[in-house]
Parts: sequence; structure tokens; C-alpha cells
Amino acid sequence: MSTRVEQYRSAVLTTANQLTILRIVFVPVFIILLAYHEIGWALETFVAASVTDVLDGVIARRFGQKTSIGALLDPLADKLLMTASILILSLPQMEFHNTIPRWLMILVICRDVFILLVSLIVVVMIGWRVFTPSPYGKTTTAMQVVTVLAVLYVNWRNITVPELNILFYMTGFMTAFSGLHYLIRALRRWPFNE
Repeated sequence: MSTRVEQYRSAVLTTANQLTILRIVFVPVFIILLAYHEIGWALETFVAASVTDVLDGVIARRFGQKTSIGALLDPLADKLLMTASILILSLPQMEFHNTIPRWLMILVICRDVFILLVSLIVVVMIGWRVFTPSPYGKTTTAMQVVTVLAVLYVNWRNITVPELNILFYMTGFMTAFSGLHYLIRALRRWPFNE
């Protein structure tokens, strides 16, 4: 019995999954640092979390550590970090020198909720499916990461950069486009009349 438990534990707690769990742990730390306006530390924490995101993917692919729990935890960790980052950095009451526009925050959250609902509908009506990210989804995530990094950096340096608005619009467009693409792909790949 103990051998079976040990095998299960080693299968679940792979190095890749441990890095994903670490990224989830970074989320409350990041939020607390932002709440206390420790922008420099928050920026470093966000960078560290982003590095674990890259590393866990590389390790999972290279060393054959892809697991079903990892397939669930990885996007969850990403969404927790990005949603928390964009939400807090858009709140005017936080009194940051530079903030993410509220329209972008609403767009990001609505897209994620929309994708979650579509996924749930597909799972309920057809059965469990693995939802692999599209290139547009990956591009959206990368642009959201760059947006958060840029806002954190300019707040840390206490400077105003009007050109950030270009980045906001680009990120907003990509967020909306990838959400629409995800819906179209889901409808084509898993038709509801099956």
C-alpha cells in the first residue's frame, strides 16, 4: 500500500507540478506586496512566477512529466496570477501612479469567465476533453504578462509613459480575438450534435 501511495505521490508531485504549485503560492505573496505598495518586490515576485511558468512547461515536455493534475493546475495558476495582477493594478483606490484601464480588466475577466463557461458546457454535454491552448491564446497570455510587467515597472520607477496606451489597446484586441477564436474552435472541434 505504501509503495502505491509513493508511486502516486511521485507521479503527481513531479518537478514540473511543484513549480506550478510554487506559482500558485506566489499569488497571495504578490497581492500582499501590491497591497502594501512594495512595487519592487511585487515586480520581482511576478518575474519569478513567470519564470516558473516557463520552466514547468520545459521540464514537463523534456523529461516526460506531463500529468493530468498538471494540465489542470498550470492554467489555473496562470489565471490566478494574471487575474489578480490585472484586477489589482486597475483599482483606482490602490492609488498607483499608473493603472491598467478598467475596460481592459473587464475584458480580460469576461474572456476568462466566457472560456470557462464554454469549457464547462462542452464537458457536460459531450464529456471530458483536454483543452489545448491555441497560438492566439498563448499570444494573449504573453501580451498580458508584458502589460503587467510594464505597469509594474513604470510604477516602480514612478514614471508616466503615455505609450502604454498602445500596449493596452493591443492587449485588449488580442484578448477579445483569442476569446472569439476559442469559441469558434470549440464549436468546430466538438459539435454539440454528437
